[in-house]
Amino acid sequence: HVDDWPDGAEVTGDPNVVFLEDEDAFEKIRSNNNAASNNREEDKSGLLTGSPIIGGTAIPATSLYSSVCVGGTFDGMHYGHRKLLTLAISSVQPISGRLLIGVTRDEMLTHKAFADRIPPLEERMAGVLEFIGNLAPGMKNRIRCVPISDEYGPPGQPPESESYPGLQNDFDALVLSHETLPTGRKLNRYREDTLGIPPLKLLCTQRTEPHGMSSTALRRIRSS
Repeated sequence: HVDDWPDGAEVTGDPNVVFLEDEDAFEKIRSNNNAASNNREEDKSGLLTGSPIIGGTAIPATSLYSSVCVGGTFDGMHYGHRKLLTLAISSVQPISGRLLIGVTRDEMLTHKAFADRIPPLEERMAGVLEFIGNLAPGMKNRIRCVPISDEYGPPGQPPESESYPGLQNDFDALVLSHETLPTGRKLNRYREDTLGIPPLKLLCTQRTEPHGMSSTALRRIRSS
């Protein structure tokens, strides 16, 4: 079952929203690893240079960002999670770009359906790190995974905030799903109106029919 798109998810006229249309990015990136190596040269540090590939098509430099963030519960690392993380990695500038992955703390999840079926934070973070390590081992020094304890996480903090030690709110893009796009737009308004900092480019991936089962549906199955 695929849930209906939430109100506000079909957005037109917002220059900060970019819809990522490739519905099979995860599988295509994996199947094109060999092709990608022919299009990118490895530098002396072991990092890959050039344009990342989604679905066999190079992403133009104008669609790559220096400080990308993505967040979620990451309960069970299902297809949607893997797709979201794959697209996040593919949106990072080679060599110098960075990716921050925020994983929601346990205490923020008590309101979710079948919350007792959600694995603890440490297990969910371990799943994210394992997937990222296998997908992009050359980026491990440019990727951080941190617990988040508020609605907006690091990109919603004032520049001088110490809520997330060692992190600077210099993000220029947020990768998110269509379910959380309204929250992303709300974050952008908060950044502009309250924090006085530029909005993020919202890179939105759409849920697909063949792989559209949500975390809630999977927890429902596990509880039955």
